[in-house]
Order: sequence, then structure tokens, then C-alpha cells
Amino acid sequence: MWGKLFWRVLSISDVLLILLILMCIAFSAFHFSNNKKDKTVFVSKNNYLQGEYPINIDAIIVIDEHNAIEIKDEKVRMIKADCPDKRCVKQGFSNSLPIICLPNQILIEIKENEADKMLILQ
Repeated sequence: MWGKLFWRVLSISDVLLILLILMCIAFSAFHFSNNKKDKTVFVSKNNYLQGEYPINIDAIIVIDEHNAIEIKDEKVRMIKADCPDKRCVKQGFSNSLPIICLPNQILIEIKENEADKMLILQ
């Protein structure tokens, strides 16, 4: 009974359209999951680069005696800051947007490795 009702509601072209959409979703999910690029966390203080750290290795990095960041699960966050409002700490984890602490003049950026871009250009 359900089979006859199903074919009355949907035509062959409807079923083919649904299958095409499902195949596009599966292809895009597969493509984007395998297209991960290595990223690096750049930590700057007072416009001077303090260090570069791979985002795929979990770590806690102490910037100075008052500030520290945590890299975990390919995301980064500020875990310690002595600024009065602590907006940088409240921002939480980020995997693409920069974290900025204005009172301490700290900038945390996440960028793709240059080697990946050079490979595409060649």
C-alpha cells in the first residue's frame, strides 16, 4: 500500500532530483572533509612576533607572566589575561577569527601555512 501511495505522490523525476541532491551533499561533505589545510597560530605582542605554533598540537603557551593561550582540538583561546574587562578570555575558542587583547597589545592570528598556498600556485 505504501509503495503505491509513494509513487502516486512522487514521480520519477522527483526521485531523480532527490538522488541528485543527496549525491551533491555527499560529494561536498567528502570534498571539504579531505581538504583540511595545516594552520599555524601566530602570537604577537606590541607588534612583535612572539611565536608560531601548529594548531594541530594541543598546548598551553605562556606569553608573559600575565597572559596565556590554549591550543586544543585545532582551536585557540585566551585562558589568562590581566586586562580589566577580559573580553579576550570571554571570546572563547576560535579556529579562524583573530583574538585581540587591546590593553595588553596581544594579537593571536590563525593562518594557513604558506607551503599550501605555494603548492597551489605552482
